[in-house]
Amino acid sequence: MRMGKVWPLLLWFWVAALVGGWFAISAIRDHDEECRKAEARSQILVELAAVQTSRIFEGAEMAIDHVAIVLGESGEWEHHVRDLHTWRIIHNIGKALVSQPRLLAIDPAGIVRIRGEAFEAEPVSVADQDYFRHHLDGPSDRPYAGNPVVSPFSHTSVLTLSMRMNRPDGSLGGVIASSLSPGSVLGYFVALAKQEDVVFALLREDGTMLLRHPDAPAVIGTRFPIVLLTPHREGHEGTVLRVSPVDGVERITSFKRLDRFGLVLIAAIPVEAALAPWRHRTLKMAVLIGLGSLILTVLSVVLLRRRSERQRSAAIISESRSLLLEVQAVAQLGYYVYDMVADRWESSEILDSIFGIGPEDRRDAQGWLDLVVPEQKAEMAIYLDEIVAGKHDFDKEYRICRKSDGAVRWVVGLGKVERDETGRAIRMIGTIRDVTDKINAQEELSKKAEELARSNADLEQFAYVASHDLREPLRMVASYMRLLERRYGDSLNAEAHEFIAFAREGAFRMDKLVLDLLAYSRVGRVSDEPGPVRLDEVIECVLRQLADRIDESRAEINVVANLPIVSGHREELIRLFQNLIDNAIKYRASERPLLIQITARTDTPFSVITVADNGIGIEPDYFERIFVIFQRLHRHPGYEGTGIGLAICKKIAEQYGGRIWVDSASGNGAAFHIALKTAP
Repeated sequence: MRMGKVWPLLLWFWVAALVGGWFAISAIRDHDEECRKAEARSQILVELAAVQTSRIFEGAEMAIDHVAIVLGESGEWEHHVRDLHTWRIIHNIGKALVSQPRLLAIDPAGIVRIRGEAFEAEPVSVADQDYFRHHLDGPSDRPYAGNPVVSPFSHTSVLTLSMRMNRPDGSLGGVIASSLSPGSVLGYFVALAKQEDVVFALLREDGTMLLRHPDAPAVIGTRFPIVLLTPHREGHEGTVLRVSPVDGVERITSFKRLDRFGLVLIAAIPVEAALAPWRHRTLKMAVLIGLGSLILTVLSVVLLRRRSERQRSAAIISESRSLLLEVQAVAQLGYYVYDMVADRWESSEILDSIFGIGPEDRRDAQGWLDLVVPEQKAEMAIYLDEIVAGKHDFDKEYRICRKSDGAVRWVVGLGKVERDETGRAIRMIGTIRDVTDKINAQEELSKKAEELARSNADLEQFAYVASHDLREPLRMVASYMRLLERRYGDSLNAEAHEFIAFAREGAFRMDKLVLDLLAYSRVGRVSDEPGPVRLDEVIECVLRQLADRIDESRAEINVVANLPIVSGHREELIRLFQNLIDNAIKYRASERPLLIQITARTDTPFSVITVADNGIGIEPDYFERIFVIFQRLHRHPGYEGTGIGLAICKKIAEQYGGRIWVDSASGNGAAFHIALKTAP
């Protein structure tokens, strides 16, 4: 007897312990899964940021290398400073690159002797800058990224990449520096972090903070122990859980070393943000488990949902990894240097990959033309002759037949031509980028736009024809109802008369609905181009047409002086404002006099006109629904209508590139705002 009472309790405890243990294990597993997803996201983000950052610094390094070649190892600074040809080459090197770095040549005393932006500029000392002191103290000619400083020339913050020039005896011959705008790197960080609460940081390998997003000016230039930010000094990339020394926030931190420049790139996602979905799911599961009478049912549902979420998480991780591999392969930019005197060009590995060529392939003008598709060979040969003749630089999209696999690809080429004192073209420096996917996407988008335009035109024509043909049978129904009542009215009872009245009223309402549908279909069917329309004349015309209804409702209408002139068609704008003012009269509040105010605010390039009333108002839940065709909020007989008026207003506003929206609160009136393009 005692066991019979105890065993259900023991079973309950056993089930509770079983469910509790399962819940704990599931929560831990879910926690780990959420952490892995956040780790994968941070790895993807740091890889994407590294691609763009490396591209910017590689461009600056290429510019520095070319300047070093131009200056040589002689250290003849006085000669170089006065040599216009040398300055022009340095100037063109900076201009040829997408990031357009500011190039500086600095002598061993720390004096800027050559500036790529100005010939024979005033000497300025940068001997106190950390990048110059770095090269002064060591013989390494490895590129060095200096602390962000305010440029003495542009007076803006710049990030400096520099390289030491050695004399033949190993002593310091000078420093070549490339000043980059921090915005060129930070802009990409901002774009990547737009959808998530992510921190990006760029540091030197000694732990000095160079850039950070979100901005933290107080820590820029501060040196942190690198072990606080990355797992191992010798590791190339990885992900760890770290508490930030900047703000004390624990984050899932992925890093990638840019060994070529002695830099470390970091992308970090806060643990709190990463685990927020997990906390929400765990709390929800705990509440469900607390319902003892539904434990088994809830347990089954949760198991199925957990399995689905794990599969979805695995699919997201797999898709993210595939995306990362695709971005690494596609988002690249190749460069070339074409010696136009020797008819010989050199190129980067990325450009060779785009063209599908190897070291053994021809690298002269004919070798390049051999890669161009046959139908463009003659055109591109003429284009190259025009460049040699000095008519323009290289800036053109064309198609190539990739030599490695025969695939036809679209590429865009940019090139800056350098000339000698006689004007003869001697060298061209430029870039090649594969834009095949972009061109294909543009062509597909154009096709879709044409199909959509045709579909919309067909739908409007169908609505116009269908609505027009529907009116004839409606008129016939109404006519026969009147004839029936006139001929047999004396022999019909009251109920029959009521039925006839219902039929006539239904035909009238249907005819009104068809008329409104015709009006809706006619919007945008005006053949003339939109022109300037004076809104004060439009409102004046509307008030004349609605004079009887305004007098009947005893409405007070205040119109601001000097309404703007907008672009559109006068008849359709009259229809728009007539619908809005008629609605304000129709939905007025019975307990107070109706007041309608029409105001305007002119901005460039739009003017915003507001029609506000003190009527019954609109609930916020219906702000979008009221602009949908046939949608009516009030079915009371006292509020007649078909639900098309505001849909017509929306269609008219949008056909002129504008929009319409409403602000309201139930019982406190409504304010309709119409944004229309201001007439030029």
